[in-house]
Amino acid sequence: MRPMATLFAVVLGITLGGFSLDLSRPHSLIAKSAMPDPGLTDAPSEGTCFTCHNGGLNDPYGIIQIFNAPPVYTPGQDYLLVAVIVRTFGGSRWGFEATALTSGGLMAGTLGDSSASVGTQTQGGKTYVSQTTLEGFDGTFSSASDSIGAAWAFKWTAPPVGTGPVTFYAAGTACDKDNSANAGDYTYTTSVTSNEGSATDVKATTWGEIKRIYR
Repeated sequence: MRPMATLFAVVLGITLGGFSLDLSRPHSLIAKSAMPDPGLTDAPSEGTCFTCHNGGLNDPYGIIQIFNAPPVYTPGQDYLLVAVIVRTFGGSRWGFEATALTSGGLMAGTLGDSSASVGTQTQGGKTYVSQTTLEGFDGTFSSASDSIGAAWAFKWTAPPVGTGPVTFYAAGTACDKDNSANAGDYTYTTSVTSNEGSATDVKATTWGEIKRIYR
């Protein structure tokens, strides 16, 4: 079995190399028919992709993770996050869905797409980012033969001061491309928490430094 760290590195190198990660790209409104239903991230009171893709849930052969989620976020700052799913036995089609919520279950900040493979939709005041097959690009990364995984980049704008901890929830699937949700489709879930930091960087100083500046 190949180490998961190696699989992540290969997936990031191959998949992210196929498109530009542009933080200035405008937020898109994508038709729901090209994306999973909202509310399947395994956040509290939500379901997962396992509702339909029921080959297995969090088996030991695969994993999904969110990269670049800051341990401590700066309110109002933009971040580029990457959702990566891998499975050691491979798959032929891939999908994911993610959201960002406060400790009270409310939407935390703003989620947006950063490539043609990703889209967003909103339900119940929450925004969900997931793969999409619109804009002339197949965000499921459908392939003729097995691959080890896929990755999607998306933008997160941190919420305002006083929001508190934010948890990112994500679910993803490694599917067998037979156009049916069956035992050949595997679902994985993850979550990661980012704590609120200072709105501005504070630089430590000394009385001697202050005197040197103002003399």
